[in-house]
Formats: sequence, C-alpha cells, structure tokens
Amino acid sequence: MILAPVSLTAIVSTVVLASSVLSPVPFQLAGASRPASAQATDTAASPAPRCTAEVLELGELSVAQPKTVPFTVRNTGADPVTVESIRGGCGCTTVSALPTGTIAPGGSITVDVTVDPGKQGGVELVKPLYVTFAGGRVESVEIKGRVRAVATLTPSTIEAFDAVTASQRLVIESVQGQTFRVSSAAPAGVIALPQSPSPSARFELPFNFEAWVKAGRPATLVVTTDLLGASEIVVPIRSAEVVVMFRIPAAAGNDASRGDLEATQASILRQLDAAIAGEGRSSQFRMKLHRETGMLFVHGTVAEVDAVREAVRTLPASAGIRESHPTAGT
Repeated sequence: MILAPVSLTAIVSTVVLASSVLSPVPFQLAGASRPASAQATDTAASPAPRCTAEVLELGELSVAQPKTVPFTVRNTGADPVTVESIRGGCGCTTVSALPTGTIAPGGSITVDVTVDPGKQGGVELVKPLYVTFAGGRVESVEIKGRVRAVATLTPSTIEAFDAVTASQRLVIESVQGQTFRVSSAAPAGVIALPQSPSPSARFELPFNFEAWVKAGRPATLVVTTDLLGASEIVVPIRSAEVVVMFRIPAAAGNDASRGDLEATQASILRQLDAAIAGEGRSSQFRMKLHRETGMLFVHGTVAEVDAVREAVRTLPASAGIRESHPTAGT
C-alpha cells in the first residue's frame, strides 16, 4: 500500500489545533484576586485569565456543630465552562449537589459547603476544597475557621513520664460557667470519675499513672460529659521520652573477634548502668543495643539522658563510644 504524501504545513496545522483544544478555559472563583506579579506573568505567557484560589472563611464554629457557607464559581471568560466536581479534602467537608449544565460567560454557580469542626474546641481549622473543571484541571481553595472553646483543660497536656511527674489532677471547667456532669472516661480507670453525680462548672479528676501504663500508654484520653458542644473532651498525654543515640564498637561478623567485641559492649553497658544507678529512674528508662551496628539507643527523661551523657564523658577514649547525631535530611 502506498501512502499519499503529507505536507509539513498539514502536520503543523494539526499540532496547533490540538494545542488550542487543550488550552485552559478562562474562569475564576468569585471574589478571587491575583497579585500584580502573577498577573504580569500570565499576560506574557497566556492572555487568558486563570483561576486564583480564594479563602473560604467559616468564621467561628462551635464544637461538633457543622457549619454551612455558600461557595460561588464565576465564569469571567468568553467561553462556556463546566465544573465537574467540587469536593473537600477529607470526610469532614461535604458539598451540595452541583447545578447541571455549563456556566455561560459572566454566569456563576453556587453550592453549599458544610464543614464538621470535630470534637475539640479552641483550634484553628485549615482545610482544602478542590474544584475540578472539564478537561481535568483542578484548582484548590483554602477553608479557614476557628472552633470556639467550650471547656478548658488544666493542664492542657498531661505529662506522664513517671508516677511522680504524673501525680496530677486534670481540671475541666466550662468557659461560660455552665454546669455539667462527667459521665465516663476512656480508657476506664485512668481518670478517676467524680464521686458525686451532682453537676458542676468545674471538676478535678485525678490521673492514675499505673492504670495508664496497664492500658498500654495511650496518647490521648477521652472524657465524656453532658456539656453542650463538649460531649467528648480529648485529653492529650505527652509520654514520648527523650531518645539519644550513641555509637559503640560494633560486633559484626562471625569470626573469633566477635566474642571479644560483645564483651566490650557488655562492659560499656554495665559502666553506664552503674553510673546512673542512683538517679531514680523512671519506668520508661531503657537502653537498647543493636550489636551488629553498635547503635545504642537510650530512652528516658531529660535528666536521665543527661546523666548518661555525663557517664559517657567519664569513659576513656579507648572505650570507643560517642554520641551520634542525625544528619540533615535523615
């Protein structure tokens, strides 16, 4: 079969046509504005206006009470455009059904965006909203708001490094003086519930360190109340001990020298252990050695880790132990 010759002009025309089909459709989100530098760049690269993400302000929200605000997309170009979807970046953001059809030049569509702020008050919300246009182009919009605090926690985070530092009371108090009841706390037994069922505007709840350890050292507690807007109060627990890393002689390989190297490692551990024996160790203090690499991980409170550092400094240089610091990017 003999193919008819195709001119270079025809090929170039085809490429130009395909490029024009794929060029972005002009539109913008209602109320959007662009920096002058960005406008100048677009003018040089493409005369068609492009979408600029606006900030969708929710204002103040109440705990566990979803808020709905309108969101408008306006077509400022000369050609019709189609919005295929508007969706939130997480399950806490929902969008009403899109109007059908295209958006004529100068026209717009409006949907309702609903955000569930969750169960914790006194936080700043920043969430994404994605607008997808026909052809696959996606623009991102920021949703912002602040969740009003209904109750306060004192302390805001329980420090649970050991039984001594954790012997504290959690104080829950309503912001506006409303009385409420505390009905439960999870895991059970970690927070002592009030002995009296009477409502109050303030509760002091003892924290039980031993019960927390038996419960698996959870990172948060949940206190259930009947306070409107604060039915579940999340209590953070900071128990992440300080971790430092040391390098000691590695015991790699299977030759005769491995036994001597393991004996050296054991001697270093014994000396460190003896040096901090009188420091009153917390329940989280531990030293973990990876024999083959010689990496020694020390977990504990700041005071315990500092005591280990001091013990390392007293060892002779021939012991071959030094603190290791992570390099940038690792």
